[in-house]
Order: sequence, then C-alpha cells, then structure tokens
Amino acid sequence: MGTSLDLERIKERKALRGFTNLFRKEKQAWWGTRRWWINALLWSGMLGGLVLVMLYILPPLAAATGDPNVAKAGGQAAFGLLMARQVFFELGTLAVAIGVIVLFQDMIVSERQSGLTEWLLAKPVARRSYILSKLCASLLVILAVLITLPALFTYIFLSVRAGSFFAPGTFLGGLGIMVVNSVFYLTMTLMLGTLFTSRPPLLGIALGAALGGNLLASFIEPLLYVTPWMLPKVASLISGGQPVPDGMLWPPLIASVLWSSLFILIALMKFERTEF
Repeated sequence: MGTSLDLERIKERKALRGFTNLFRKEKQAWWGTRRWWINALLWSGMLGGLVLVMLYILPPLAAATGDPNVAKAGGQAAFGLLMARQVFFELGTLAVAIGVIVLFQDMIVSERQSGLTEWLLAKPVARRSYILSKLCASLLVILAVLITLPALFTYIFLSVRAGSFFAPGTFLGGLGIMVVNSVFYLTMTLMLGTLFTSRPPLLGIALGAALGGNLLASFIEPLLYVTPWMLPKVASLISGGQPVPDGMLWPPLIASVLWSSLFILIALMKFERTEF
C-alpha cells in the first residue's frame, strides 16, 4: 500500500475520536498520490471535450443537414451554446454520478476485505469517525476534481463562444443541483459499503439506481418527485435561466437531501453494529 497509516495523538472529542487522523489518511490517499491529477485530467478532458464538440463541431453539421433547431435557437452560435449547456448539465450530471459510484465503491469494501478496517478500529477510534472521515474526504474530491474543474473549463468555453461572461448566477445554480445529485450517490455508495462485503451487489444497486432510474420512473411517474432522477434536467433548465415547471424543482431536491441524510444515518447505525 502506498498510503502511510501512521497515526498521531491528537486531542479531540470522544464522540469523534480519531476523526482527524482518519481524515488525514483519506485525503492522503487522493491528494498524496497521482490519483487526483489523473482524474482531474480525465474528467476535465471528457466533459470539456464534449462541450467543445457541442460548441464548434455540432452546429455547422446541424446547419448543413438543415436541422430546424439551429434557426429556432437563433443561429449556429446560439444553438451550440444551448447544446453545450444541456450536455454538460444533463449528461455531465449523470456521468459524475456514475463516476462517484465507480471511484468510491472500494472506500469501505476493500478495507474490510484486507483487514485494514479491523486494524484501524483496534486503535482508539470511534466507529462514526471512520465513516464520517471517508464521507468528508470523498466529498472534497468530488467537489474539486469531478465538478469544479470541469465546470471551470466549461464556463470559460461557454463565455468565449458567447463573446461575454456566461450568466454566473444561473450557472452556479445548475452546479448546485449537480452537487446535490452527486452527494446522493456518494452517500448511497457509502451506505451500501456498510451493508455488503463485496462489490457486485453494491455496484448493481448503485449503478442500477443511476442508470435505470428514469426508465423505472417512466412506468411509475411519482418516483420522479421522491428521487434525484429529475435533477439533471432541472440543472440544465436552471443553468440556462429557464423556468422550471411546478413540482419539478423542490420535491426531488428536498427528497434527495433527505435520502442522503438517511443513507448516512443507516451507514453509521449499521457500522456501529458490525462485528470485525
């Protein structure tokens, strides 16, 4: 293992005993290795590349084929801006959710299988600190590497193409929705890691929820209002300053926050009762 597990004695509250050292360990696993910049290049290149394709390659192709949406949008530049924004916030939100599941599927499962979890808990460490340190460190990675960097490049590309600064308020609003969606899948993955000791059921449930949610909701429409499955579309609408239909914003947004809180609570309760 490339990560140092040396723990330092630090004074802290008994309820969160060991959090500081465990949080430092989790951060070191990302920021002390090449994982962060590899993923930064990957996600910025992937999402930024899609945005550039939508801005500069798709519009002339669509115009050449007589696509009526080009004229409806107000020309090639406006059409490219529309498609780039929709791709980043709709496809990008889903892509980040999948990335969260894949990147963090091992944050508990692999350590349980290797015996590292048992070794760490033999130290003066509160079990809730083990869970919360992983949650906080993972959230920092998601915000910085998977969302902020690609969003920064996307904002620059959109502003250059528009010839002026793209509306920052609406853009940040769309990013906020993307963050909520990502936290939902992060906390779900964390919870599943405490419930299962192998990857297949964890990936099956989490990826099934991310990829099959809209398909399931097409048969049971009320699910759209109690899940995050509408959030990518909502993020796209908000980022463009477009009106969000009644009932499409707050119900899924509040439900996602509540689900995330429930997932954390279940993870903490399950981990407290798990024998190693």
